[in-house]
Amino acid sequence: MSDLNYGTFSRDELMPLIPSLFLPGSFLQTAFFPGVFEFDTAEVYFDRVLDDMRKAPFVAQLSPGKVQQSRGFQKEIIVPASMKPKNQITGKEVLSRMAGERIGGEMSAADREAAIREMYLLKHQERMARTREWMAAQLLLTGQMTISGDDYPSTLVNFARTGSLTKTLLTTDRWGEAGVSPYDDVDSWMNQVGEAAGSAVDIVVMDGLAWGYIAADAKVEKALDTTLGQTAAITLGYTPTVPGAPVFKGRIGGVEFYVYNALDHDDRFANVKLIPDNTVLMGSRAGYGGHKLCGVIEHAENHYQPGEFFPHEWIDPNTGAHWVETITASILAPMRVNASLAATVR
Repeated sequence: MSDLNYGTFSRDELMPLIPSLFLPGSFLQTAFFPGVFEFDTAEVYFDRVLDDMRKAPFVAQLSPGKVQQSRGFQKEIIVPASMKPKNQITGKEVLSRMAGERIGGEMSAADREAAIREMYLLKHQERMARTREWMAAQLLLTGQMTISGDDYPSTLVNFARTGSLTKTLLTTDRWGEAGVSPYDDVDSWMNQVGEAAGSAVDIVVMDGLAWGYIAADAKVEKALDTTLGQTAAITLGYTPTVPGAPVFKGRIGGVEFYVYNALDHDDRFANVKLIPDNTVLMGSRAGYGGHKLCGVIEHAENHYQPGEFFPHEWIDPNTGAHWVETITASILAPMRVNASLAATVR
């Protein structure tokens, strides 16, 4: 891993800069995919032990034992696509005042070049985090994701979640219809996850519209414990009220409820919601066992070493263009995909 001068300039040194308030989405990664595995191969893999819940057979006291053939395990292999955000540091940038720098400029060209390099490297980390958060959302919504890009054929990565764990409520079953209790639905869905994965749900995440229906249910109002306040979100590393941060709504028993309204931009800078309207996600964090799996970064300067990411820079000898790039070959994967459920409630 190259040291490209992270932390050279603090935000105070670039004040009065007005930064964007929107955080790069990472809540779903933090909650459901906290682990990291680094591989020394381009492929990443894990061994899935197949469930075996057979009872022990009865035999006579003096009879020999009955052989129980193990179901064994299956090895799942994925070749992650690379992410390579790249920027050019131009002479115009280096010789012009940076955002937050005093009018007329007070930094040397060399210091400004270093600051611009750091800015781009940090932006690369943000962009990669947003892509991984999209991965996390897709896996929690459907149990699968389709990855495609330049020189990377469209590939469906399907972890084969049980179909009944992806729900769409229709007609009179939708939240907001007469006689429908969101509390009862959530309670029933938690039981379904427990039966499918053998692990209890401990977190429910939804968009603001879905939360509106839950909050209006008298059963929820009676059962919801809000005494923890926003310390639940703070302990996950988020500042409440900042766009992109989760909002802790309360706890029912051992289950935490959050509203999460993260936004991304498409290529035309239009807002795209990470979680669709009227969506509820739930899961068992320990049971789901999500991890970031990092394949080796196939770059000669990296010497083909394992790592989460590899930042590097170079100058084109023909044009003098200065480039900075960060490479990662990572993918998110759940160990037990059935420890999650998604529902479109209206």
